Amino acid sequence: MPKRPVGVLSLGILILALAVSAAAFAANMLVDISEIFSLTLVLFGFWIMVLAELRTANPEEYGGGAFNTFSGGILLTTLGAVWFLFIRALFVEYLLPALLLVIGILVAVAGIRAWRK
Repeated sequence: MPKRPVGVLSLGILILALAVSAAAFAANMLVDISEIFSLTLVLFGFWIMVLAELRTANPEEYGGGAFNTFSGGILLTTLGAVWFLFIRALFVEYLLPALLLVIGILVAVAGIRAWRK
């Protein structure tokens, strides 16, 4: 059992990220309503990366490692950013290669980590 359950805290951060994204839409900073969800993914991905740092400081015996948590945060942030750029039709030619680049880097780093053990 985890020493510090962060599920409720993470849910609160997700709702907070959704509120910030909706406020940005209300302030006409976002063009399309679907940008609310892409910005929410980016903000929540940043929270997951912060959560990985908390796991590094206090590792759990049976929980996922900090690297797994950080990788999930990177993937969420990248997916949200790619989705946001796709909605705005910016750099559309580079979106799939950028997403594949991030996934490839994470897989390579995971392979190197497993190879060292």
